[in-house]
Amino acid sequence: MKLKYFLYFLLATAFISCSDDDDDKDTHDPVAQALIDDDILVKFLQSHFINEDKRVDTIMNGEIPLLDYVDIEDITLNDIKYKLYYYTDFEGVGENPTRNDSVHIGYQGFTIDSIMFDQSSEHPPAWPWLVLKNTIVGWQYGIPHFKEGELVEYPDESFGYENTGKGVLFIPSGLAYGNFSQGSIPQNGVLYFYIGLGAVNIVDTDSDGVPDKVEDLNNNNDVLDDDTDEDGIPNYLDRDDDNDDKLTIDEDANGDGDPTNDDTDGDGIPDYLDADS
Repeated sequence: MKLKYFLYFLLATAFISCSDDDDDKDTHDPVAQALIDDDILVKFLQSHFINEDKRVDTIMNGEIPLLDYVDIEDITLNDIKYKLYYYTDFEGVGENPTRNDSVHIGYQGFTIDSIMFDQSSEHPPAWPWLVLKNTIVGWQYGIPHFKEGELVEYPDESFGYENTGKGVLFIPSGLAYGNFSQGSIPQNGVLYFYIGLGAVNIVDTDSDGVPDKVEDLNNNNDVLDDDTDEDGIPNYLDRDDDNDDKLTIDEDANGDGDPTNDDTDGDGIPDYLDADS
């Protein structure tokens, strides 16, 4: 399942030194590629529409182009500006995930040439649970635009979802696999995904009683740069966030299961982040 390979950036960096196409990678211009990708996406959205089966199809009889009814999110990553396009078939009825949550999701991934390169099982019980921060960047930004569905349990004890968030993400290569090929995905591959969001799970990686999304103290959607005690371990992986030799989960003074609302010395800093509380 290709989506789990978000760390391809790191792997590819190690691989690049022994690749046969080193020169191509060395001369890669991500700023120029972002413009090329956007041009590809705009032309694709101008020449395709969503048919009655809710599938991307080529305009043949004057159908309304996708470009007229997709939404656009402007994203700046490493000082490079990208446009993420997404079509919403149904928003969903439950909770929106953040990029720090995990999702139970069905999907199909296609290259811009409409070649399918990956898909989940058709049946929800076999759908993967994916932690969004471990997926491609286009998913981290795109999936939170949708809401989870409603769980339905069937007489045979299997389950499924109704009213799921459903739509299509159209992703430039810089928010996907970049300048590195992945199986049938070429270098600088522009992609689109059909998605169906079944459920959202709030992730607490270090099991300290504080969800990962709450450990994003500077609210920049990146939990890697929040390290209260500056010990080199981000809070979402650190079970003692203030390095006071007391586990975060044990700093729940009022016993309500939430360490974030306890401030023993009244200084405005929760005990679990306050070394002198």
